[in-house]
Amino acid sequence: MYIFKNKLFAILLIALLAASCTEVVDIHTRGMDRHYLVVEGMLTDRTDLPQKVQLTGSVDYFEPETPPAVSGARVAVSDGKSTVEYTETPSGSGCYIGPEGFCGTPGGTYTLTIDVEIDGEQRHYEASSTMEEPGFADAEVDYMYAGKPEMHIDSLWTVALWGRDLPQTSYYYINSRLNDAVFPMQLSLSIDDKYFAGQKVTCFPVTTLAQTGLRQKMYGDCAKYLETGDVFTLYVYTIPKDYYDFYMGFVSSSVGAAIPLIQSQPSNCPTNIRGDYAAGYFVACSSTSASVVIDQPLRPFYKKLLGF
Repeated sequence: MYIFKNKLFAILLIALLAASCTEVVDIHTRGMDRHYLVVEGMLTDRTDLPQKVQLTGSVDYFEPETPPAVSGARVAVSDGKSTVEYTETPSGSGCYIGPEGFCGTPGGTYTLTIDVEIDGEQRHYEASSTMEEPGFADAEVDYMYAGKPEMHIDSLWTVALWGRDLPQTSYYYINSRLNDAVFPMQLSLSIDDKYFAGQKVTCFPVTTLAQTGLRQKMYGDCAKYLETGDVFTLYVYTIPKDYYDFYMGFVSSSVGAAIPLIQSQPSNCPTNIRGDYAAGYFVACSSTSASVVIDQPLRPFYKKLLGF
C-alpha cells in the first residue's frame, strides 16, 4: 500500500506539472543579414554526361521556401591553357552546362570562375580541383528484389557491385541513373576503399533502392517502381579527399533532404569556393560505370548474386 501511494503521488505530480506547462513562448530568431552563393559543380571525364554547375542563393535556416536560382552569371572552367564558357540551360534555371562533348582529363587541374551580381553587388568566385586517376576498374552491377511480391507501388531493391579496386588509396562518390533520370545527391553515397583496398570486389551491396510513391513525388522518375526494360546505371566517381570530407559534412548536417543541394547551409560544412559569402563545392573527378537491364523486376535472387 505504501508503494502504491507513492506511485499515485508521482503520477499526480507529473500530471500537475504537464498541465502547468501550457504557456506559449515566442522565440525570436535573427534573420539572415547577408546572402550566400551556393555552388554545386562537378566536372567529369565523360563526354556522354553534361558538365554542370548549379547556382542558388541562400535562405534563412527556418524558412521553408525553395532556394532561388542565381541566374545571369558568367560561369567558365579553365585547365590553365584554355577556358570554356558554360551556358545557363534553361534560361533562368541557375543551371549552367558546358558545351557538348566537353570533359576533363585525369591528372588535370581545373579552375571554376563565377562572376555574378548578388544584392546589387558584383562578386567574383573561384574554385580549383585536380582530377585523380580512376581508382576502380572492370565494374559490373546487378540487382535483387528485396520487397514483397504484392508491393507494386512501394518496394525495395538491393544493388550490388563487382570490379577491382586499384592499389592507391581512393575515395568514391557513387551515383545512379534510372533510364534518363539521374539520382540527386540526396540519394547518392560516398565511401572510401579502406575495407577493400587493392582487392577484387564481389557482390558488394552499394545501395538499396527504396522506390516509393512519396520519393517519386520528391525526386521524380529515378524513384519509380522498376519495370521490365528499365536500364539502371551505376557511376563510381573517384574523388579527392577534400570532396569526400565535404560530402560527409553535408550528410551529417541534416540537410540531406534539401532540394536542390543545400537549402540551409550549415556552418561546419567545408567548401573550396573562394569569394565573399560562398558555400558548396566544385570537384573534378574521373569515373567508371556499369549498367544492367531490368529483365525480371521481382527477381528474388540471381546466380551472380549467389556467386555461381
